[in-house]
Amino acid sequence: MGFTIRAMVASVLVLQGACAADPAPAPDLAAERALLVEADREYVDAANRGDVAALAGLYAADASRYSPSGPITSGMEAMRRFAEGVASTPGFHLTPSGEPTVELAASGDMAYTLNELELATTGPDGSTTVQRLRDLHIWRREAAGWRIVHDLWQTLP
Repeated sequence: MGFTIRAMVASVLVLQGACAADPAPAPDLAAERALLVEADREYVDAANRGDVAALAGLYAADASRYSPSGPITSGMEAMRRFAEGVASTPGFHLTPSGEPTVELAASGDMAYTLNELELATTGPDGSTTVQRLRDLHIWRREAAGWRIVHDLWQTLP
């Protein structure tokens, strides 16, 4: 499953890079990678703070989220509703297992981050539930910085 997702995303990134219209100077991929690691960290931090504006602001206006058990949601209003749901979930806390995997297109304008995390929430009875997750973000470089255009996740055993 992980290989299939990586192969699919790598293909998309290669095609995106091949379709670039104007030749531009080669991007500093190491610097872009560092920015993506920071953006990924900000995603986790904003979610853990319950900061709706910061979390929703990491998504592109045309972003889509792919829930393993629900419908695909798209657009900024849907991203805001997601962020509000995170903020209103009792005890919501993400803990990454380490630094994310980061892959960039050679063009430097598309990338993905892949994370494994633990999600803790508090139930109505006060008990804590912990789930292991794998989270894949496909990012696009925009004028305002890196923004998530596709967000996919799954629970792990």
